[in-house]
Amino acid sequence: MIPVLAVVGAIVFAVALFVVRLRYELRRANTPTTGERIDISMRPNLALLVIDVQKDFTSVGGKFGWEEAYLKARLAMISTAVVKASEAEIPVIAVRHVYRAPLIRLMIWLFGEGRGIPGSKGLGLSLPLTPDFEVVKSLSDSFSSPEFEGYLAANRVGTLLLTGLDGCYCVQNTANGALNRGYRVEILENAVLSRDEGEWRKHSEALEGRGAVLT
Repeated sequence: MIPVLAVVGAIVFAVALFVVRLRYELRRANTPTTGERIDISMRPNLALLVIDVQKDFTSVGGKFGWEEAYLKARLAMISTAVVKASEAEIPVIAVRHVYRAPLIRLMIWLFGEGRGIPGSKGLGLSLPLTPDFEVVKSLSDSFSSPEFEGYLAANRVGTLLLTGLDGCYCVQNTANGALNRGYRVEILENAVLSRDEGEWRKHSEALEGRGAVLT
């Protein structure tokens, strides 16, 4: 018969290992990436990013939903930015998020209604737009996708116009990832959604301190 203390010890060890691994996945998912700096003089073009505006993340009400008026106003501003970009022949890049880290995915399945994990019916865009390019990422920084950087290089893009959600996570991490590489960053403030406006102000001020422009 296995001693009780041995069983308890094994359970405690397994829980500790789970926590350590989960923290690692969360830290990795929410850390801006770094990469080779671009020659901005060779990148005269702009691109508009629509970050994570997916059905799973843009519902109204409930535990994970938004206040309806706020959501509609911000989505309207994103739609306006898309129309203006298309009229100016600025490429529109849609960035979609799919959680793939095993423990984060498990936690979202258990406690987050499965939003954003593989197999969810809400992974598609919640706006009726046809992007010029689409990126799927599993980390908060859009630069974690090699295809994203490849598209920017091929199209000589040096300035990024950022919209989408959440300002405190994927928007600010993508902005920092861009600044880390020498891109010009412009954030369309009224086209950014954030659940914590106070925290978002802190992030936006920090981004301005690094050279990002908020309009």
